[in-house]
Amino acid sequence: MNHTAGRPLIALTHWVSILLSVPTLAFLALTVVGIVASPVGIGVLLLLVAVPALQLVATGQRALARAVLREPVVQEYAGAKGLGPIARVQRWATDPTRWRDLLWALYSVSIGHFLSMLSFSLLVYPLWSVVWYFLWLGLPDVFGTPFGVLHIHTTGQALVFTAVNIVLSSALWWYAAKPLARWRFGVDAYLLGPSRQVRLQRRVDEVTISRARGADAAAAELRRIERDLHDGAQARLVALGMNLGLAAELVDGDPEGARQLLLEARDNAGDALQDIRSVVRGIHPPVLADRGVVDAIRALAVDLPVDFELQLEAPDLPAPMESAIYFGVAECLANIGKHSRATAAWVTMQPRNDLIHIEIGDNGIGGASTEGSGLRGVASRVAVFDGTMSVSSPTGGPTVVNLEVPCVR
Repeated sequence: MNHTAGRPLIALTHWVSILLSVPTLAFLALTVVGIVASPVGIGVLLLLVAVPALQLVATGQRALARAVLREPVVQEYAGAKGLGPIARVQRWATDPTRWRDLLWALYSVSIGHFLSMLSFSLLVYPLWSVVWYFLWLGLPDVFGTPFGVLHIHTTGQALVFTAVNIVLSSALWWYAAKPLARWRFGVDAYLLGPSRQVRLQRRVDEVTISRARGADAAAAELRRIERDLHDGAQARLVALGMNLGLAAELVDGDPEGARQLLLEARDNAGDALQDIRSVVRGIHPPVLADRGVVDAIRALAVDLPVDFELQLEAPDLPAPMESAIYFGVAECLANIGKHSRATAAWVTMQPRNDLIHIEIGDNGIGGASTEGSGLRGVASRVAVFDGTMSVSSPTGGPTVVNLEVPCVR
């Protein structure tokens, strides 16, 4: 889907890019001269000024590209803090990011500048058409041949010429603004963003971390299940066995005592079955298996003493992903019930652009911390599926938890 910014913002960013091309050209020239003159020594001084300045301009262009493309454009430079002048320049020389900045500067003052000028010229050409009309009224002999071959002799011809220019140039800019912006700022984002190797390495690191979190979450879940079975069902089954053994010994000599023990054994068997059912619900709740994640979340919200607004929509998802989303939302709702002091809350879930966006919010006192075990567990659950979690919870509220989980529909 096309997420390019609106045309007014595009026009503004092109204008700022045109302005930035002036310092970009200056610092590009200083950097090239500094590289050439570095063996002499004066080049080092030039580089100490030009390279940070070029980085500053590149950072501004990243912000423009991010605003237009509506996607992050970030870059990391090799650290040079605390190094001497020579060592700092040597560090810059071995940093591929600096060379990408240099390549971007060359693009920005040539092709990029041309694209920005083209887009901005199409935008202001209707205004120039109006100016030309009034200039023609005053000096028809001078401005009567606007393109060198087309002759304008009458006021009617001038008006028609001006109107046609305004309509055609406005329509051309309207349809060309976004493609030109994607070309201009798309190359900016490519050159000023991380290289393919860096992106792959970051992706490997993210996958490694998410898999580690997933393994930790799975281990914690297994420990919980083991603890629940050990403290609940297992203890009751042991008591059941003891009661049955004692009843077997008393059945001949004390039938009434044996009967009481059998009744206790029956109660223990029912309690053990209830404990096992609770453990099973903690693994994969029946409502989730029977009715899907949307209705399962609705069932969660109904049980809380808070007014809820629900807007839920979800495609068919794999069972493990449904379970991760369900338990993540369940933990957030439990936090609302226990800590938020909220009177109203909301949950929205919508699939957009191969992502499921989930927002859980409340009007409570705020102050939620991502360092708590509950929210850490939520982050670990969604991280298994390359999902992310962000939390906004200023003191005084509101608290908003956003989950994004990739899904290919």
